[in-house]
Amino acid sequence: MINSKFPILVATALALPIVTYADIKIYGQIGAEAASVEYAGGEAGVNRGVISNSLSFTKDSDNMDRQTLTRDRYGSILNDGPNLIGLDFTGKDKIQGLTPVARYRTTFHTTNNSGFNPGLEAWVGLKNSFFQMKYGKLRGAYRNAKGLIDPWIYTSMQARGTGGGLSSGRYNEVHWNWNETGRRDVVAQDDGTVGIEHGRAIDTSGLIHNSDIPGALELGIKQGPFGARLQIMGDDAADKNGGNLELKFTLPNLVVWSHAAYFDQGENANDLIGGAQWNNETFFNWKAGVQYRVITSLKLAIQYEKAELGTFDNNPNGGQYLITSFDYTANSITFAGWISKYFSDIEEQHKLMDIDGQILDEDVVSWTLGVKYHFNKDAHVFIGYRDTNSDNDYRDENVVSAGMLYKF
Repeated sequence: MINSKFPILVATALALPIVTYADIKIYGQIGAEAASVEYAGGEAGVNRGVISNSLSFTKDSDNMDRQTLTRDRYGSILNDGPNLIGLDFTGKDKIQGLTPVARYRTTFHTTNNSGFNPGLEAWVGLKNSFFQMKYGKLRGAYRNAKGLIDPWIYTSMQARGTGGGLSSGRYNEVHWNWNETGRRDVVAQDDGTVGIEHGRAIDTSGLIHNSDIPGALELGIKQGPFGARLQIMGDDAADKNGGNLELKFTLPNLVVWSHAAYFDQGENANDLIGGAQWNNETFFNWKAGVQYRVITSLKLAIQYEKAELGTFDNNPNGGQYLITSFDYTANSITFAGWISKYFSDIEEQHKLMDIDGQILDEDVVSWTLGVKYHFNKDAHVFIGYRDTNSDNDYRDENVVSAGMLYKF
């Protein structure tokens, strides 16, 4: 008969070398929320996709005025993606003055308990107080400032995606066809309704605010308040390359940042972006911003972004975002919000023509306002409102969301 303590002894023996040669930090966060969603699908003549675990569509637009949503694995309305577990490894023995480091992160979902899922960071590297080097799948440096400008990151009030405040995936994309003049016509079904896809992932390899960089090398330096990072991706087999550059200046009450991202999709561009008319093959996004702590409890921030890919209207010429935010904490309560303006650079011949023959503009104003109650520094509940108002009414929506987020 096997002693009941034997498996524990074996596991302990296997773990001893790891404990001896590296410090391991286990951390993560878990959250869940529910949302009430109203959007253009409730208007006559618009057929919005069902917001659920698929991108199927419904023809019953009269019943689509508002939905209560508790799961949405595509993340197009309800953000079910803040949940992760991370392992950070720090070696105890230095190599020529450099400390070995490594990271692995995985995600999971609370609403339907799916996971663990691959996809987040997994890299090895070396570092000291001045220099760092990493190789593997990296968190794109371009997305690094999102927490500085967006106080509602990791919730459904965030500025990415359908919020229209930061470059992201393809959201609220109207079904269209090219006509003989090169203009895009909205596709009407037999009953006069129009299909709209809420959200789709696109392979941008670090170019936008919610993408990472696979197979990349990072070199970084930090001296006093100044820091810089360069990430380089090259993949001959996939015929694509690119990278991120980050410059950052940090003081106790002030953070100033500038980022640039480049992506060359090569021969993959037609398939991934949407046709020859959209085939730039190379894309370049950049942004600059500042966060200032006016007093201990109040932070203000502003950022400008010029994006060729990941724009709110998914157009081939890109667009510009201007977003400003505030974050004010009094005792256990935080009030926070942001407002953003999206300026579309879409050319006249690429603008959508709706089912009534009207040319649709694509500028957007979006904003969020909400409140958090902190049980402690690691756990809080929240409720807030987000509104997206576009010149192209097909993209309009508003969301009321409430939930809880816990970090460990």
